[in-house]
Amino acid sequence: MRRWPAALALVLLLAGCGGQTVQPATQLPAWQAPSASAAAPLTMKEAKGRYLAIVAPYNTALEELEDALKAGKPWRTVRSLARTVATTNAAHAEQLRTTAWPANVQTPVAALLKENDLALPHWQRAGAATSAEALMREIRAAAAHDGGTQANKVRATLGLPVYKES
Repeated sequence: MRRWPAALALVLLLAGCGGQTVQPATQLPAWQAPSASAAAPLTMKEAKGRYLAIVAPYNTALEELEDALKAGKPWRTVRSLARTVATTNAAHAEQLRTTAWPANVQTPVAALLKENDLALPHWQRAGAATSAEALMREIRAAAAHDGGTQANKVRATLGLPVYKES
């Protein structure tokens, strides 16, 4: 529980509670996209840690959804969990895209992102489903693009253990 004071301090710092003034919008420089060479690729050790940190929230959300389905939870509860899966799926895809992966990891990450791009709209529709039937249809469609094979290739390339089907 020691994380709360540190997190609160970070939020307050980022919120500008330090008394600094903000420049008017007319004085801010125009936004520019970062150059392709802005970030050096991660080392393999850094990439392992970064990958695990990126996928952890998504994996947790998926496990919670699976547990709710196995337990026969009400469809509205499952829909809420599917919405969380959609949110974490979108976030982890963006982080995977913007990370400067080592050269040998780039191809398997790109393949994982392709599957993710196919699954994400289904997760989003599952999170907005208006019936149990629509919810389950979208969950099944998303699961058809779970990216498990591609994720295992990323994990193997990074020297991480691969997932076993249960």
